[in-house]
Amino acid sequence: MQHISASSLSDLPTRISYLRSFIEFSAADAATLHASRDVVAPLVPVVVDTVYTKLLSFDITARAFVPRQTGYAGEAPASLADLSHDHPQIRFRKDFLARYLVKLVSMDYDDISSWEYLDKVGLMHTGQAGFAHRSVPPPPLPPSQSWNGQR
Repeated sequence: MQHISASSLSDLPTRISYLRSFIEFSAADAATLHASRDVVAPLVPVVVDTVYTKLLSFDITARAFVPRQTGYAGEAPASLADLSHDHPQIRFRKDFLARYLVKLVSMDYDDISSWEYLDKVGLMHTGQAGFAHRSVPPPPLPPSQSWNGQR
């Protein structure tokens, strides 16, 4: 059994080393991801639409898209009823996800800046401090916009 000090994981290069070891991610895996780019790229729009169809099909997940998103300068939806694949804020999010998926099959996994990017994306989605959009949780849905009047 390998010993990993929890405190050592606050250092990004150490965390990367641990993660790569844990999931057994090798140079061959990176090469496979790169080789899949021409197959994956044409599927990205369908994958992104499918993900957002699912996210928007439940009020508890859709409500995360009502507040203005970080980096989005347009008009935020006023309510869940305004959300659709064509809402500008959803298109903004879908574009980000599409770029992220392409990046996964094209990034240089030996470059620390690639891992810094992945680390930032991970932190954005954990609710940890350091990102303004996570400093205040979204307000609860009014009963009229939640499933069966429950939260």
